[in-house]
Amino acid sequence: MHDARTVVITGANSGIGFETARHCAKTGWRVVLACRNPAKAEEAAARIRAECPDAWLAPRVLDVSEPDSVAAFAQALSADPGRLDVLVNNAGVAQVPLGRNSAGHELHLATNYLGAFALTGLLLPLIEPRPGNRIVNVGSLAHRVGRLDFDDLDWQRRPYNDWQAYAASKLALITFTLELARRLEAAGSPLVALAAHPGFARTNIHLNSPTLRRRHEARSGWLHRHLEGLVPDAERAARPVIHAITAPEVRGGDYFGPGGLFETGIGGRVRPARISRRARDPEMARRLWELSEALTGVRYLSDL
Repeated sequence: MHDARTVVITGANSGIGFETARHCAKTGWRVVLACRNPAKAEEAAARIRAECPDAWLAPRVLDVSEPDSVAAFAQALSADPGRLDVLVNNAGVAQVPLGRNSAGHELHLATNYLGAFALTGLLLPLIEPRPGNRIVNVGSLAHRVGRLDFDDLDWQRRPYNDWQAYAASKLALITFTLELARRLEAAGSPLVALAAHPGFARTNIHLNSPTLRRRHEARSGWLHRHLEGLVPDAERAARPVIHAITAPEVRGGDYFGPGGLFETGIGGRVRPARISRRARDPEMARRLWELSEALTGVRYLSDL
């Protein structure tokens, strides 16, 4: 295992994160399972070891929504003499009630974007600067309908809408991905930043969202059962993310999805996905980067 590559996967205890971790472990990667709940992290590691007893797994505690947890995780990882090759920013929440982290940031923004921005900056010096190494962010189809209100990014004044908050956080993540790719290239780094989205997926993400849980429980009947069977399970839905991690020929700013009907994953294979015009706005990207540095206190690749 001395030549094995190391990947950090946030939110690796369930859904897309778990299936990604399982695939990487079974194919010889060293996998750091970065999870908010330590018991669930250990449980996920045990499930993978049951299939692959020789897997190299390191369950670690990380709540990406909390700045102190992100800083502590990065500090602990920096004390490890092993190299880091890939970071996968997968952890996220969807359509949760209005809530805030200890710094006062709205939870979608804090979990789906600001945590990823800060973690990437803190771990960037640990990632071996060589071709093939990369940062992979897990996006969503929802980014296409997202809008960033720079005057109220944290939903302090606007009436809160859980869907709009989720979509905005994913738009921020994809915008960040493209800007990170540009800045890495401008800095002459061999690292690349790219993203992937799972399309529709049968995961347990609805368990943390009253809105999604109500919709899930309200569905019934033959038609729902028929359509449910067409929606990819987490293992299939993770394929675009796994492709983004492992494909040898990728470029900064690439974005992959499951293909099929409207990139939902209902039929089709992994293919390049469509990025919204807003996410490709360079002025919005610059403004978001500067604001993100101010909100997180983490500065990197500045003035590029």
